[in-house]
Amino acid sequence: MRYRPPADQYATTTQASHGYKGGTQVGVSIDVRGIPSVQKALASLSGPPAKKMLQKASSAGGKVLRTYVRAEAPKGATGRLKKSVGARIVRHDRPGAVVSARPRVAFYRHMVIGGTKAHGPRKPQNKVLIFKGSRGQDVRTPWVKGVQPNPFVSRGFDRGQAAAMAALEKVVEDYLASV
Repeated sequence: MRYRPPADQYATTTQASHGYKGGTQVGVSIDVRGIPSVQKALASLSGPPAKKMLQKASSAGGKVLRTYVRAEAPKGATGRLKKSVGARIVRHDRPGAVVSARPRVAFYRHMVIGGTKAHGPRKPQNKVLIFKGSRGQDVRTPWVKGVQPNPFVSRGFDRGQAAAMAALEKVVEDYLASV
């Protein structure tokens, strides 16, 4: 069974997030009436050039969102979580972009975003938990307190949503001006 990250862990700039189970999705739809030249330009938005333009637009929105999510990420002792926030294009259902914390840089990202429960050893015959402390020493304790969730991805998405949409719209407007 594969690990499914919490829904708060990823933010997407367009309707596609099938590369990751769960996520915050934003759909973009445009309804234009009355201006024939704009309607004709929007009618030309089909085929590979339009898909390429929409991918550029969603990538631009993802890059803008990345800065907001990175600003909301906690620094911590090493700063790895803040450094791990990145933006990339989606693998399936393009056009789209994903903003997330990379697991190879900060393997503990899901524990910060979703929090942890207080817990002790899994097996009853084990009386203590043993793990490496921050200075490399062995730590032995019968119980570990949990950590409160810190949904920094959602906060960054909420703060940067307008700026991301503006970046997306700018790429679309530049494309329509060139057509």
